[in-house]
Amino acid sequence: MENPKLPPILVNKAGSVYYVYTYKNVWDRELKRSKRGESKKIGKILGGQKDGVICFDESFLQERPEFRSFQVERKGKEYVFTPLNESGTTLTQLQEVKQLHAGATWALDQLVAQSPVGEALKWAFPQRRDYLKILSICYFIILNQDNNISKYETFAEVTRLPWGAPLAPSSISRVFRKIRNQQIETYFSFFRDELLEQQEKYGDKNEITLALDSTSGSNYVINNLLNLERHRYEDEDNLPLINLLALTDYESGIAFFYRAYDGKVPAAKTVSQVISENAGLSLKNVVFCQIKVTVTLKTSMIA
Repeated sequence: MENPKLPPILVNKAGSVYYVYTYKNVWDRELKRSKRGESKKIGKILGGQKDGVICFDESFLQERPEFRSFQVERKGKEYVFTPLNESGTTLTQLQEVKQLHAGATWALDQLVAQSPVGEALKWAFPQRRDYLKILSICYFIILNQDNNISKYETFAEVTRLPWGAPLAPSSISRVFRKIRNQQIETYFSFFRDELLEQQEKYGDKNEITLALDSTSGSNYVINNLLNLERHRYEDEDNLPLINLLALTDYESGIAFFYRAYDGKVPAAKTVSQVISENAGLSLKNVVFCQIKVTVTLKTSMIA
């Protein structure tokens, strides 16, 4: 793989951080020679030293996406390029002896491998291997009672995850901000197609049981899913409500359909509406089973 060409680089220190800038030379008519023009920050050097691995800004990577496939390290006046593999790590990093907690994530890997989850994520979020990042964040949420996203980096340092490279809170926020409704629908439609394919493949004429749950939360709660433990139930919340309805395969427990409705609509009506529409599925012999979740809003939302 050919290394991409770096633009002109400057390294300047601000506080304890060394920032990386690029610039363009401009012609000075009075001096009749070129001089350095306005500079633009494109990243920083990790580790607090002038030499080290460059963490490029997202704005620079959007302009120059070829740099996503390389680790760039400053060594003196030279810059060393190391190709990254699919998980965002280098061969050297893979060869380093490092003790990581892997038992719980290995078990999650097996569950993902035995279900359509991994392929559905890959199908819906292929850009920049976001599906691996989303899966790693899900592992973090599942395995930690305190799922404050600012603690993800510490968790990732000692845990084997599908995405091996570090993810700062700002990077995680960007991953979530990029998610569009069409991608979510693609993710769930993958499961619907799988269910239809299995029913046709095995000629299953038995009834298919689908579990339904509808619950409400405020706009503030919906937009802060990672901190649900801090919020109150709907009867104590004066903010506008949203009804969320989820539909899962009863046997596997995998969710493959959801809808958000106006909070003014009673939860029972949203359930009946989805049943009447058959959830957009072309399934026969379907039995809907409503599951009433009363433990916490967090359980209902993430399940």
